Amino acid sequence: MLSNEEIQALIRFVAEERRGGSDLSVEYQVDGLYLRVGGDRGGAAAPPRPAPAAAVATQVATQATASSPALEDVSTAEEPAFDGHVLTSPIVGTFYAAPSPDSPPYVEVGGRVEQGQVVCIVEAMKLMNEIEADVSGTVSSVVPENGDPVEFGAPLFVIQT
Repeated sequence: MLSNEEIQALIRFVAEERRGGSDLSVEYQVDGLYLRVGGDRGGAAAPPRPAPAAAVATQVATQATASSPALEDVSTAEEPAFDGHVLTSPIVGTFYAAPSPDSPPYVEVGGRVEQGQVVCIVEAMKLMNEIEADVSGTVSSVVPENGDPVEFGAPLFVIQT
Protein backbone atom coordinates (compact mmCIF):
# COMPACT_ATOMS: atom_id res chain seq x y z
CA MET A 1 0.00 0.00 0.00
CA LEU A 2 1.24 3.50 -0.76
CA SER A 3 2.01 5.81 2.12
CA ASN A 4 0.63 9.36 2.23
CA GLU A 5 4.05 10.67 1.21
CA GLU A 6 4.17 8.32 -1.79
CA ILE A 7 0.66 9.35 -2.85
CA GLN A 8 1.62 13.02 -2.62
CA ALA A 9 4.80 12.33 -4.62
CA LEU A 10 2.70 10.54 -7.26
CA ILE A 11 0.29 13.48 -7.50
CA ARG A 12 3.20 15.95 -7.83
CA PHE A 13 4.88 13.76 -10.46
CA VAL A 14 1.73 13.46 -12.62
CA ALA A 15 0.90 17.17 -12.21
CA GLU A 16 4.41 18.14 -13.36
CA GLU A 17 4.20 15.82 -16.37
CA ARG A 18 0.79 17.22 -17.30
CA ARG A 19 2.04 20.83 -16.99
CA GLY A 20 4.68 19.84 -19.53
CA GLY A 21 1.95 18.84 -21.98
CA SER A 22 1.78 15.10 -21.25
CA ASP A 23 -1.58 13.32 -21.00
CA LEU A 24 -0.19 10.99 -18.35
CA SER A 25 -2.64 9.48 -15.91
CA VAL A 26 -1.88 6.85 -13.30
CA GLU A 27 -4.20 4.36 -11.65
CA TYR A 28 -3.36 2.22 -8.63
CA GLN A 29 -5.43 -0.50 -7.00
CA VAL A 30 -4.58 -2.63 -3.97
CA ASP A 31 -6.67 -4.13 -1.13
CA GLY A 32 -9.86 -2.26 -2.04
CA LEU A 33 -8.07 1.10 -2.46
CA TYR A 34 -8.43 2.64 -5.90
CA LEU A 35 -6.47 5.77 -6.77
CA ARG A 36 -6.46 7.64 -10.07
CA VAL A 37 -4.26 10.65 -10.70
CA GLY A 38 -4.57 12.67 -13.89
CA GLY A 39 -7.10 11.90 -16.60
CA ASP A 40 -9.12 13.94 -19.02
CA ARG A 41 -8.50 17.67 -18.65
CA GLY A 42 -12.00 18.54 -19.85
CA GLY A 43 -12.71 21.74 -21.76
CA ALA A 44 -13.01 22.35 -25.50
CA ALA A 45 -9.65 20.85 -26.48
CA ALA A 46 -10.25 17.49 -24.79
CA PRO A 47 -11.60 14.60 -26.86
CA PRO A 48 -14.90 13.14 -25.63
CA ARG A 49 -14.61 10.08 -23.41
CA PRO A 50 -16.36 6.88 -24.50
CA ALA A 51 -19.50 5.70 -22.69
CA PRO A 52 -18.68 3.53 -19.66
CA ALA A 53 -20.23 0.37 -21.11
CA ALA A 54 -17.91 0.61 -24.11
CA ALA A 55 -14.89 1.86 -22.23
CA VAL A 56 -11.94 -0.26 -21.31
CA ALA A 57 -9.54 1.59 -19.06
CA THR A 58 -6.03 1.66 -20.45
CA GLN A 59 -3.66 2.18 -17.61
CA VAL A 60 -0.20 3.64 -17.53
CA ALA A 61 2.14 1.43 -15.55
CA THR A 62 4.71 3.66 -13.95
CA GLN A 63 6.32 4.36 -10.62
CA ALA A 64 6.17 7.79 -8.98
CA THR A 65 8.91 7.04 -6.51
CA ALA A 66 11.52 4.32 -6.26
CA SER A 67 9.68 2.69 -3.36
CA SER A 68 6.24 2.67 -5.03
CA PRO A 69 4.91 -0.70 -6.23
CA ALA A 70 4.24 -1.05 -9.95
CA LEU A 71 0.72 -0.21 -11.08
CA GLU A 72 -1.58 -2.92 -12.41
CA ASP A 73 -3.99 -2.90 -15.35
CA VAL A 74 -7.60 -2.43 -14.26
CA SER A 75 -10.72 -2.86 -16.42
CA THR A 76 -13.89 -0.88 -15.87
CA ALA A 77 -17.03 -2.74 -14.90
CA GLU A 78 -19.92 -2.70 -17.33
CA GLU A 79 -22.45 -0.01 -16.38
CA PRO A 80 -26.20 -0.09 -16.95
CA ALA A 81 -27.29 1.32 -20.30
CA PHE A 82 -28.39 4.96 -20.37
CA ASP A 83 -30.22 6.77 -23.16
CA GLY A 84 -27.85 9.61 -24.08
CA HIS A 85 -24.26 10.61 -23.46
CA VAL A 86 -23.02 9.52 -20.02
CA LEU A 87 -20.63 11.87 -18.21
CA THR A 88 -18.58 9.71 -15.84
CA SER A 89 -16.51 10.50 -12.78
CA PRO A 90 -12.81 10.86 -13.57
CA ILE A 91 -11.90 10.14 -9.93
CA VAL A 92 -13.06 8.39 -6.78
CA GLY A 93 -14.60 10.76 -4.26
CA THR A 94 -17.77 12.41 -2.98
CA PHE A 95 -20.26 13.94 -5.44
CA TYR A 96 -21.50 17.47 -4.76
CA ALA A 97 -24.09 19.06 -7.05
CA ALA A 98 -23.41 22.62 -5.82
CA PRO A 99 -20.34 24.68 -4.88
CA SER A 100 -21.57 24.99 -1.27
CA PRO A 101 -24.46 23.62 0.82
CA ASP A 102 -26.45 26.86 0.54
CA SER A 103 -25.85 27.38 -3.21
CA PRO A 104 -28.09 26.18 -6.03
CA PRO A 105 -26.84 23.15 -8.01
CA TYR A 106 -24.56 23.76 -10.97
CA VAL A 107 -27.07 22.02 -13.27
CA GLU A 108 -30.54 20.48 -12.97
CA VAL A 109 -32.50 17.95 -15.00
CA GLY A 110 -33.84 19.73 -18.07
CA GLY A 111 -31.10 22.37 -17.94
CA ARG A 112 -28.77 23.10 -20.84
CA VAL A 113 -25.01 22.58 -20.44
CA GLU A 114 -22.17 23.62 -22.70
CA GLN A 115 -18.96 21.67 -23.23
CA GLY A 116 -16.43 22.82 -20.62
CA GLN A 117 -19.11 24.08 -18.18
CA VAL A 118 -18.66 23.00 -14.55
CA VAL A 119 -21.48 20.58 -13.70
CA CYS A 120 -20.47 19.31 -10.24
CA ILE A 121 -17.65 18.80 -7.76
CA VAL A 122 -16.06 15.50 -6.78
CA GLU A 123 -14.17 15.84 -3.52
CA ALA A 124 -11.15 13.57 -3.18
CA MET A 125 -8.71 13.74 -0.27
CA LYS A 126 -10.11 17.17 0.76
CA LEU A 127 -9.52 18.56 -2.74
CA MET A 128 -12.56 19.96 -4.55
CA ASN A 129 -12.31 18.85 -8.21
CA GLU A 130 -14.60 20.72 -10.59
CA ILE A 131 -16.02 18.33 -13.19
CA GLU A 132 -16.79 19.83 -16.59
CA ALA A 133 -19.27 18.70 -19.23
CA ASP A 134 -17.49 16.95 -22.07
CA VAL A 135 -20.38 17.60 -24.50
CA SER A 136 -23.07 20.23 -24.98
CA GLY A 137 -26.70 19.28 -24.52
CA THR A 138 -29.63 18.96 -22.11
CA VAL A 139 -29.26 17.16 -18.78
CA SER A 140 -31.75 14.28 -18.71
CA SER A 141 -30.55 12.64 -15.50
CA VAL A 142 -28.39 13.32 -12.46
CA VAL A 143 -27.37 9.83 -11.33
CA PRO A 144 -25.86 10.24 -7.83
CA GLU A 145 -27.50 12.11 -4.97
CA ASN A 146 -25.70 15.08 -3.41
CA GLY A 147 -23.09 13.74 -0.97
CA ASP A 148 -23.00 10.23 -2.47
CA PRO A 149 -19.65 8.49 -2.87
CA VAL A 150 -18.70 7.87 -6.51
CA GLU A 151 -16.15 5.54 -8.06
CA PHE A 152 -13.88 6.14 -11.02
CA GLY A 153 -16.00 5.71 -14.17
CA ALA A 154 -19.30 5.92 -12.29
CA PRO A 155 -22.05 7.71 -14.24
CA LEU A 156 -22.71 11.24 -12.98
CA PHE A 157 -25.00 12.76 -15.62
CA VAL A 158 -26.86 11.69 -18.73
CA ILE A 159 -26.80 14.43 -21.37
CA GLN A 160 -28.91 14.49 -24.53
CA THR A 161 -26.77 15.98 -27.29
